Amino acid sequence: MKKIILIASVAAILISTGCESNPLYFRLASLYFPVSPSGTTWEYSIDGGGSRIVTVVDQVVMGERPCWRLQSGADYEYYINDNGKLEKFENQTILFNGFEVPIYQGWLTLFQWPLTDGISSRDSVGAQTVSQGVTLSHTWVRTQTVTGPVVSPDGEWAECYKIHREETTINWIQTAGFNPETTVTVTSIWLAPDVGMVALESDEHVLTLTSFTPGGN
Repeated sequence: MKKIILIASVAAILISTGCESNPLYFRLASLYFPVSPSGTTWEYSIDGGGSRIVTVVDQVVMGERPCWRLQSGADYEYYINDNGKLEKFENQTILFNGFEVPIYQGWLTLFQWPLTDGISSRDSVGAQTVSQGVTLSHTWVRTQTVTGPVVSPDGEWAECYKIHREETTINWIQTAGFNPETTVTVTSIWLAPDVGMVALESDEHVLTLTSFTPGGN
């Protein structure tokens, strides 16, 4: 009996030590896009000046599902992190005659867990609506490719995953004088374990994480 107990104890120590020092285990066990608890805050510097603060505000119901609400300035985003995936509530609109016309609202998967090097995903939305007697057509396609593990651009965060994202939006106001309008946005983001987004690069700006405060305290 003593021999069996001793072997079991040694095995437990080896497993524990291996988990703590194994980078693969560390990445699989980490949360790469935390959206809770309330009070969790990220502060980013913006190239060219300024800052952006993102805070987990509370839990609400959106699209008939309980979710976490995040605030940045006057804008809100809604997330569900459950069942091996992160979902985001999309509220897509078309600008018509000075008004933002809602054309698609719903939950779409943003990431599947765990993140894996080389994995690609594609999401799309096709929708139509009628506003002021005019048909508005909307097509949206998002492709994402995961690379990693990598180091963040500022060198501050290791074991990151880089997400290369391309979004194509085609809006068509189907009346005389309007042609389909196509917009392509390319973004790269870096996600660090148990912190979330630590950097973002796009044609518009570059964000770099300067402060992270876990919530729930």
